[in-house]
Amino acid sequence: MNLRQLEVFYAIMRAGSVTGAARNLNVTQPAVSNVLKRAEQQLKFKLFERIGGRLHPTPEASDLLPDVNEIFGRVGTLNRVMQEMRDGRTGRLVIATSPTLVHAFLPRAIALFRSRNPAVHVSIQSLPTPLVVERVARREVDMGIVYAPVADPGVDAEELVVTEIACVVRKKHPLARKRHIGAEDLGGESVISLGATTRLGMLIEDECRKAGVPIPDVAIEASSSLAACLLVSEGAGIALVDRSTSLSGKFGDLVFRSFRPRISVLVQLIYPRDRARSRATVHLSEELRRMAPKDRR
Repeated sequence: MNLRQLEVFYAIMRAGSVTGAARNLNVTQPAVSNVLKRAEQQLKFKLFERIGGRLHPTPEASDLLPDVNEIFGRVGTLNRVMQEMRDGRTGRLVIATSPTLVHAFLPRAIALFRSRNPAVHVSIQSLPTPLVVERVARREVDMGIVYAPVADPGVDAEELVVTEIACVVRKKHPLARKRHIGAEDLGGESVISLGATTRLGMLIEDECRKAGVPIPDVAIEASSSLAACLLVSEGAGIALVDRSTSLSGKFGDLVFRSFRPRISVLVQLIYPRDRARSRATVHLSEELRRMAPKDRR
């Protein structure tokens, strides 16, 4: 029996009549009768007998039913899986991003995404930006969140948000009273920031040099903006960080003040080039865009 014949047999067994099977299959009654007739001819035995004007399965049909039930049970499972894949509710999603952006953007977005897609397994890799770009280009992850610029030909980059460098101080620090903190205000302070070889570190040096103001003398190099903020909380100094770190909502004892010269920071979503994005990837990207703060340009 081919799949169409099995489908008709299964429909008749469930409906108890050719008429009911035709209605459930959305075809005509003669079409169902013809498929059934051809199946019985191929099998060389009857599947149904008409007794008292009603169809009754033969013993052979009853013997076939458990296996046919199993087949269509698996077909139903397959249909549900494909529906979930279409809606982005199942599968695996691998994201790579820097430690700062993990804490700034992902926690709430992942929580909302998982509440709507509980069957999707999510894996997060916290890596330096160059490694994030490399893994996306190699198609080892589904998407990345990085600081611009990204010039690798193996990725597609899209703007997520433009944030800025902020100066972070404890609430009781004298600089907390200022609306803006300039590079000249940092003299004599213990400055905490990312290393000079990181994207943010290079950006701070370049923009200060262009503006003709003193380049902050970094006393403590932190591995991420989050680590820098934790150091400020402990009284180790004041920090220059990506303002999006404040989105974590974990620093009630600190204040984030705009730094001068103003230094814009572009955050991008990146994807493997020439690879279709899964539904799960698209849905998480949408969550991130909804949650991203308005541009600070």
